[in-house]
Amino acid sequence: MLATTVIEVDGRAARVSCRAPTAGAPTVLFLPGYPDTLQVFARACAALEAGTGYLALDFPGQGGSERSRDPTFAPEARARWIVQVLARLEVGRVVVFAHDMGAHAALELALLTGARVSALVVANALLDGMARTSRTIALLRRARAYRVLLPAFPGRVVAHSIAGFLPRGAPLSPAVQQDIESAFSRTAAVVTGRVCDAAEVWLARGLERFRSLRMPLTLLWGSAEQHFPRVHAEALATVIDQARVVDVPGGHHWLVWHDPDAVVRQVQALTVRC
Repeated sequence: MLATTVIEVDGRAARVSCRAPTAGAPTVLFLPGYPDTLQVFARACAALEAGTGYLALDFPGQGGSERSRDPTFAPEARARWIVQVLARLEVGRVVVFAHDMGAHAALELALLTGARVSALVVANALLDGMARTSRTIALLRRARAYRVLLPAFPGRVVAHSIAGFLPRGAPLSPAVQQDIESAFSRTAAVVTGRVCDAAEVWLARGLERFRSLRMPLTLLWGSAEQHFPRVHAEALATVIDQARVVDVPGGHHWLVWHDPDAVVRQVQALTVRC
C-alpha cells in the first residue's frame, strides 16, 4: 500500500501519495482511470529507481478525494486541477503515466502546460471514439447506459472490473482491493458517470489537436487488453509524429499492477531521454 496524505486543493480535500525526488531526479505522475484508486500504482512506485520521485492521486469525487463543489469532470478541467496539485506540492516537471480515462487528462495536461510535462506514457485507454471496444464498454456507452448501471450496481462494477482487468494468478492484494471497493460508492459512481459524459464530448473532438505536442510519447499496450484494442494506440500514434507503440505480451488492462516492471522500464527510459 502507498502511504497517503490528504491536502487541500481549491478548497476541497484531495488524497495523494507523494515522494520527493533526489536532486536532479525526475518525478513520475500517475493518473488513474475508474474504478481504481491511486493504490493500483503501489507496485510501480515501489519498482521505480532509487531517487525517482512520484505523485499518485485520486481525482475529485473518486477514490479518497472529496467530491467537487465545482465539478471537475471534463479532462480539460481535470488538467487544470492537476496543475493546482503540482503547485500545492511544489512539484516541477513530471513524466506522466496514465491509463484508462486518466489518459484524457494526461493529454490535456500536456497540451495545457507544455514543457511542464517532460514525457508521456499512456496505456490501455479509450482514445478513438469511433474505434471498436469490448462488448462491455460498448454496452455502457450505448445510450449512456453507464448513467444508470454504475450507480445502481457499484459493487458489481468493481467485481467485474477486477475480474477483467487482471490475468488469473495476479490478484490485487486484499488491502488494495478493499481500498478500491470502499471508494467506489454509489456517490462516486454518479461522479464517474458524469466523467464518462465529459469523456464522450472529449472523444467527439478527435485527436488531431494533439498534433502540436512535442514531448516523447510511448503508447504501452497489453496484448491481452480486453476493452481497448491496439487500434486506439495507433490512432494517436498517427497524429503525433514522435509517438511509438510498445506492445506488452500478455499485458492486461491493469498492466501497472500485474507487470509494473514493464511500465517502469518505459517510464525510466523516457526520463533518460528527457
